Amino acid sequence: MSAAALSMLVLAGCSGAQESEPAAAPELTGPPIVVGTVCGCSGVSAPTHGRVDDVAQAWADSVNASGGINGHPVKIVVKDIGQEPSKALAAVKSLVEEEGAVAIVGPITGTTGSWRQYVEEKGIPVVGGVPSDGTFLVSDDFYIAGSPNPVITYGLVKLAKEEGTSKFGVVYCSESPVCADSDALAAKSAADLDLEYLSVKAAATAPNYTAVCQTMKNEGVDGIFLAHIASVDVRIAEDCHKIGYKPQFYTSAGALGNEFVQSSATDGVLFTQSNAPYFDPSVPAVGEAHEILDSHYDDLTESEQFSAVAFDQWIAGKLFEAAAEQAQLTSDSTGADVARGLSELDGETLDGLAPPLTYSGTARTYPTCYYVGEVRDGELKARNEGETVCLDETDLQSELFVSAG
Repeated sequence: MSAAALSMLVLAGCSGAQESEPAAAPELTGPPIVVGTVCGCSGVSAPTHGRVDDVAQAWADSVNASGGINGHPVKIVVKDIGQEPSKALAAVKSLVEEEGAVAIVGPITGTTGSWRQYVEEKGIPVVGGVPSDGTFLVSDDFYIAGSPNPVITYGLVKLAKEEGTSKFGVVYCSESPVCADSDALAAKSAADLDLEYLSVKAAATAPNYTAVCQTMKNEGVDGIFLAHIASVDVRIAEDCHKIGYKPQFYTSAGALGNEFVQSSATDGVLFTQSNAPYFDPSVPAVGEAHEILDSHYDDLTESEQFSAVAFDQWIAGKLFEAAAEQAQLTSDSTGADVARGLSELDGETLDGLAPPLTYSGTARTYPTCYYVGEVRDGELKARNEGETVCLDETDLQSELFVSAG
């Protein structure tokens, strides 16, 4: 999509140059292109997902302020299901059958398995979302917008081994199937990399996590993967410190949030993530996103509820824009047209927001590169100057990837 029109200087006869008013965006009066999304913006996931709806709306507003999609306004409808799987299918049906959505853009929820069959039958593509969601690896109608859970989890365990961890533990949430996936993937990765392994399930509603920490301490775990929502991960780290237990903490994209910088217990956390560091505005595409988001909602990017998964919503919107440009979408377009536009993307990085994304060809591929960062001195910081780390051929011979292929 083109950038907003820039102000121009015009000559005014002999009186010299005068600055004109910024050119107004073209008025969008035609019928909109409707897309939808579902989120767990309220309920147990609210501490990390609570601003997803704001990010979605800011994206749509920014598109329309820049002339829309091929001259048509875009309308995004957000259904907040509070992370309750029982509500998910009805919400998606409403988006498609009542709102007329031609795509589900950036669902930030762990419930995709409950409505996967429906969107497949209806031919509605799912464009981006949480890359750690396993549905993106098993359905041709789900278009991943970042490196998937197997890649970032293997990368995290590999990082732990490089950091000297000998026994790797995982504390994962009991509320979402995606968390259980993290446990299974971490176990396979640890086995492949010759690390001892232990996992414990924890509920977001638990009054404290002292017992979890004591178990890990008693078992000699010296590195813990915090695989819950950000607010709970911080509480786990703090409860471990309270009993004098200070292992190296690790986390990954879906669990990372601004709350990590507000506690001394999480200082030093190392993490891997699927997409460009959402917290680093020195990355041009990230900086542009921050500017737009904060112009729509004051200090959104500084909010405790602004997280990697909230930024996944923005990235999903940009992916839809790229597909729309390829397919020349209009208000009469269908889900099949969106899918066609996606299929024409090859090595698309969304101006640096994502590792190369390719959906062309008969065999769908996924990115095998990821980003590494750390929490240090009250800041989220990118490692490797924000460049990706890519799995090599030896890594890809892991049982984790061979069995998945």
